Amino acid sequence: MYIWLESTYQQIIASFLNGYGHHALLFKTDIGLGTDTLIEKVAEWLLCTEKTSNEPCSQCKSCQLIQSKNHPDLHILEPIEGKDIGIDQVRELIANLQNFAQQGGNTVVYIRGVDRLTEASSNALLKTLEEPRENVYFLLEAPLQSTVLATIQSRSQTWVLYAPQTTEAMQWLQTEFPTTSMHELETALRLCRSRPLICKTFLENDRLQQRKAFLQTFWRFYKSRDVVLLFQAFDKEKEDVLQQLEWLESFFNDALKSKMNIIQGWLNPDLQNGIIPFSQQLTAHGLLQGQQIIQQTQRDLVQINAVNQELMLLDCLTKLVLIFE
Repeated sequence: MYIWLESTYQQIIASFLNGYGHHALLFKTDIGLGTDTLIEKVAEWLLCTEKTSNEPCSQCKSCQLIQSKNHPDLHILEPIEGKDIGIDQVRELIANLQNFAQQGGNTVVYIRGVDRLTEASSNALLKTLEEPRENVYFLLEAPLQSTVLATIQSRSQTWVLYAPQTTEAMQWLQTEFPTTSMHELETALRLCRSRPLICKTFLENDRLQQRKAFLQTFWRFYKSRDVVLLFQAFDKEKEDVLQQLEWLESFFNDALKSKMNIIQGWLNPDLQNGIIPFSQQLTAHGLLQGQQIIQQTQRDLVQINAVNQELMLLDCLTKLVLIFE
C-alpha cells in the first residue's frame, strides 16, 4: 500500500479495534492515488481470521485466498464493459449475501464505482445497507467529483481522499525514479496535480519532454495562426488528447499569473521564456477567454460521446486563433 494512504488505513482499523467501525465505508477519491490498494487491504483485514491488531496476518487460509483473488466471502461489484451497474447484478449479490460466510468469518462487499449504480439498482441495494446482516461489510468507492445517491451516502461513513502532500509524493517518486533530477520530478508532479500514480506513468512514458515539444508547437501556432500545425501535434487517443489540453490550459493559467505579476505556483516554470512574452502580447481578458475555450473542450470531450473528436479540436483551435487577432 502507498505511503500516503497509510494514515487513512490506520484510522479506519483503529475505529474497528475501538468498537465503532461502520458496516459501510464510502471512499470518495481523487484519481491516481491507488485507493483500490487501501480498500483491498481493509477488506483483507476484515476477512483475516488470525489478525494481529491492525495488520492482517497474511498467513491464514483467508489471507491466502485473498492473495490468490479467490476468496468466496469477498464479493466485487463493478461496471461491466463500461455499462452502469444494473439491478440484476445487485439482485445476484443480495442472493449471495443470504448465505453464511464460507470461511466462518466476515463477508465483504467491494463496490467499484458506486456512482455507477442505476436508480433501480441503488434502491435494490438500499435495504441491505439499511439492515445489514451481522458481520457483513460494504466498501464503496466513487470518484471524488461524482454524485452518489444521498440515501446511500447517508448510510455510509465517508472517507475523502485527496492528492497527498508534496513531500510525501516526492519521497515516493524519488524511490521510483532515483536517476531523475529533483527539478524534473517536481515539474512532473505539478503537471499531474500532485497525483503520484499519474505522475509515475507520465514519467515512464517520457511525457515531460513530449509536453515541452507540444507547447513549443503551440508557440509556433500562436505566431503563425496555422491551425493545422497544432492540430497535427495532437495524439489520437482520447486520454492523451485530454492530457495535451491540460498542458495547454496550464500554459494559459501560468500566462495569467504572469500578467498579474504572480510568480508563485506556476505549473510550467521551465517554460517561462515562452510564457512571459505570450502573456505580454495578450490582454488578461484574452488569456482568460482562451483558458475557458480549452476547459470547455475538455468537458465536451469527456461528457459528449457521439461527437467527432477531430472536429472538436479544430473548433477549439479556430476559436483560439480569433482571440489572438
